[in-house]
Amino acid sequence: MKYFVLILLMGSLAIFRAQIPGDCNDLLMDYSDFVETDSTIWQIELKDAATIATLMYYGASHSKDIFHPQFQEIVDKWNSDKFDIALFEGPNRGILSTKEETIANLGESGYVRYLANEKNIPVSTLEPSPISEIEYLSTLFPIDQIKLFFLLREAQRVRETLGMDKDQIIDYMDKLLVKANAIPQLENTITTISGLEKAYIKYWGDKGEWWQAPSTWFTPSGNSLETGGIFTNEINKFSSEFRNLHMVQLISSLLSEGKKIFAVVGRNHVPMQADALACEWGKLISISNDGN
Repeated sequence: MKYFVLILLMGSLAIFRAQIPGDCNDLLMDYSDFVETDSTIWQIELKDAATIATLMYYGASHSKDIFHPQFQEIVDKWNSDKFDIALFEGPNRGILSTKEETIANLGESGYVRYLANEKNIPVSTLEPSPISEIEYLSTLFPIDQIKLFFLLREAQRVRETLGMDKDQIIDYMDKLLVKANAIPQLENTITTISGLEKAYIKYWGDKGEWWQAPSTWFTPSGNSLETGGIFTNEINKFSSEFRNLHMVQLISSLLSEGKKIFAVVGRNHVPMQADALACEWGKLISISNDGN
């Protein structure tokens, strides 16, 4: 797999500084504008004047294959320096007793936590709080569509990544609904499996079953009219863009505190965030130089 890396050194930002916009968030890429090319950036390295990594941001394929070459690349980069914090995508689902078990069950995000645990390095999710994300999405979509989106996407995830069958998915979703119903914004809609079935039929009629929703419905670059998702691709697009904004703000905040960061995220997030992170890095360097 080819990886293209954006490496910015303190000394290389002199020209870039003059081009920094007032709000670096404006440089976040819209998914509708993204076209993958042979030179797409999948990794970001920000380095200080001594060329020591301040941020190592690795774009990973979502994989639970213990033989995938990215896991060797991740550990090599992790061992190349000492980091203050490790960031991962998704919720903190912990780790298992061995590297192989952790990767096979929890993928790259679990592996980041596993490596950090070995060195007693703090970890944190790259994700915004569910409440803040739902509050944002509720300004754009009806709340039943938002909850349906999250439930269907999770059913698709456990079906395809964990190999669950219908009965296992129903049992899993019963437990998930208990947690989802505890979120204030979601507590009064689609509260049971029966309600989930009815909500699915409301939008998709007799086109398949809710637990069989295809992965094409949950790509942020997809068009719901083309995929059949009706609204799922658009919700995922706005969700991913909100998450990208949060990730850039989180990383920038940690950089401003002088933290050395190791982060692994789904690879498509990296090109969306690259220009905004370079911009924030440039601002930090400008402030540092002005203070000397």
